[in-house]
Amino acid sequence: MSARELTLYRRLAELLVAPLEVGEVASRTAALVVEAVDASVCFVHAVDHERGRLTLIGATPPFDRVVGRIQLGLGDGIAGWVAQTGRAAVVPDKWADHRYRYIPELGGEHFTSLVSVPLARDGRPTVGVLNVHWREAIADLEHEASVIEAAGRFLVGALEHALLADQLVTGEAALERFATELIRAQEAERRRVQLDLHDGVAQSLHAAAYRLEGLRASAPPALASELTVVRDLVRAANAEVSRLVRDPGRQVLEDFGLAEALQSVAHGYPDLEVQVDVELDDLTLLLEPERGLAVMRICQEALNNVASHAATDAAELRARRVGDDLVVTVRDRGVGFEPEATVPGRLGLVGMRERARLLGGTIEIFSRLGEGTLVRLRVPIVPSVASS
Repeated sequence: MSARELTLYRRLAELLVAPLEVGEVASRTAALVVEAVDASVCFVHAVDHERGRLTLIGATPPFDRVVGRIQLGLGDGIAGWVAQTGRAAVVPDKWADHRYRYIPELGGEHFTSLVSVPLARDGRPTVGVLNVHWREAIADLEHEASVIEAAGRFLVGALEHALLADQLVTGEAALERFATELIRAQEAERRRVQLDLHDGVAQSLHAAAYRLEGLRASAPPALASELTVVRDLVRAANAEVSRLVRDPGRQVLEDFGLAEALQSVAHGYPDLEVQVDVELDDLTLLLEPERGLAVMRICQEALNNVASHAATDAAELRARRVGDDLVVTVRDRGVGFEPEATVPGRLGLVGMRERARLLGGTIEIFSRLGEGTLVRLRVPIVPSVASS
């Protein structure tokens, strides 16, 4: 074994323990292989069996500029054949090999000999292919192929781990984008309902109250008294619809940020005094708009529950940044309930939990009959991955 080969294996071993992204693993491997076998260029392809394709993920200069842009079908070209069969290809003259496919971006006209080896563990599908080229014909290509195959056995573990990590990050990013789009869709639907309420229900309630007032003025005293009660109920319903339509919290969120929006939401209940304690510092700059909107909606729902079901006129809303999380609590000392006895959908808890899940967070609910309820929301300030 030559000193150059020993250096290759030592450096590949160092590569195995380094926490590198897939592109860096591939590019470093390509450079090490070229140096070890005195080749002209090395390409590293990742194999996607589900989609039936190979993607160039690493290359030595100057071909590193086309990484990510070159793709082959499974079975297409020598690299595609190696990926499909799991067997190495030793090609002294690639121009004489019927499997070879010329790709202008990879400068095939400048190279003659080629060794292509699969990156795979025994009994497992091929995860990648190493393609190594020389400008001139190589006399002992079999020896060089054995060195490259040994390098491939070193590399396959690191490449598998890097590819899995890359897939995980990609999947998390897709989930974050999905969550953002779903929140936007929910808000668009909410706005549509608000407009329908404003243009339909609110106008009808206003007209009904006006008509009842006219009837009351000319009705006998006993009937006038009943009409007054009905009129007041209609006016109260209209006021509630108007409150829902106004949605001041969203406008405050857009203009001033989450802290002010929570203040606005908390003060939107005429029969409920909410003590607000919010310390968010620079959170407005860190929390993405859709995530802040979802947090505000969860708080709204929690306060709606207090106003509608807790039989109390007081509540507390607290918000803090704790490490990398936003923690919000809504507490009342009303009648409470038994969480384990609630049916699905009661108190809007299902919707709150769903919103929290979309944010990558959690909701905890503590309640006891006669002692009130505590709702604690914890969400990451930023998504788990950069999603945009």
